[in-house]
Amino acid sequence: MSKKDKLLGWDVSPYTAKVRSYFNYKQIPYDYNPPSAYTLARKVQPAVGKMIMPTVFKSNGEILQDSSVIIDHYETLFSNKSVIPNGPNQAFATLFIEIFADEWLPMAALHYRWNYKENYDFIISEFGKNALPYFPAFIQKTVAKQFAGKMSGYLPILGITEKMRSHLESTVEKLLSLLDCHFESHRFLLGSQPTIGDFALYGPLYAHLDRDPVPADLIKKHQHLHNWLMTMNGSFSNVTGELEANDSVPDTLIPVLAEMINLETPLLLQTTSAIEQWAQDNPDTNKLPQRLGDSELSLNGKTESRYNLTYGYWMLQRMNDKLANLGELSGSIKPLSQSVHKLGLPIQVELKKARLMRVA
Repeated sequence: MSKKDKLLGWDVSPYTAKVRSYFNYKQIPYDYNPPSAYTLARKVQPAVGKMIMPTVFKSNGEILQDSSVIIDHYETLFSNKSVIPNGPNQAFATLFIEIFADEWLPMAALHYRWNYKENYDFIISEFGKNALPYFPAFIQKTVAKQFAGKMSGYLPILGITEKMRSHLESTVEKLLSLLDCHFESHRFLLGSQPTIGDFALYGPLYAHLDRDPVPADLIKKHQHLHNWLMTMNGSFSNVTGELEANDSVPDTLIPVLAEMINLETPLLLQTTSAIEQWAQDNPDTNKLPQRLGDSELSLNGKTESRYNLTYGYWMLQRMNDKLANLGELSGSIKPLSQSVHKLGLPIQVELKKARLMRVA
């Protein structure tokens, strides 16, 4: 029997959930191996530059990291039912939703996990049993608290301070309601077949907002959204449908996409502007900083300072590269996309060992 590729990640990781659901949908043979702290430090970090998940160790010795990189790789090997549509409208919609899910939703995911103290014991247990699976519970708990301290420390970095919490929650509630309305009449984002945006959304909505104990009904009270989530969490054995015909984007998805664009594009604009300035100031430097100063987060008219993180630039570049040869956008997608397409990409970058590098 041939060896399977190994997916290393934890159930509490949204990006691991994203890749695992994709593997299940595409029926890609794999072994799921939650890495211990030892594996993360001695195997994952030397291979990819950080103790980070998900990471795939392929049977041929190749190592992949970053959920989008992993999916792009396997799309070239398992081309049936591609999760990136060939039509420009559908491709734009699902790829931008992926950006939003990967870059904006972590704010919500971390807020609900760490600002609701009722989740603490559950998360400490999850971290502990994964990091030190063969150790006594009291040792697991001690080490897990170190992981927890690091993760909860991201909240102010992302702009989620006390004054922003209620505004974040009302924004999330609005978004979940819009998604619930869409899934009332559509099985997936773009019809009866999942695309990359489905897998990206599933990651934080399942691994954080649904799986964490509190708030218990955050997802479940939205019946249609929860039904979609359970489908994404399954084997996909009964999923045989197609995308909407003629590159059309469902009318019910337009308000969802508009809300995501309004929330994420201002952050992307600040990132692209900062990278443009950095490139001018550092013409001989190839490794981009992970942070370029601060940016402003705005929710319901309230603002807060947060780190201006550069990773979203690569995601935007990746989306533009995939859209480059698909043709012109049309219909209701065209005006929606204008603010996104105005974002400049002053330099080309590539992702190497979890860091962005300028392409000469």
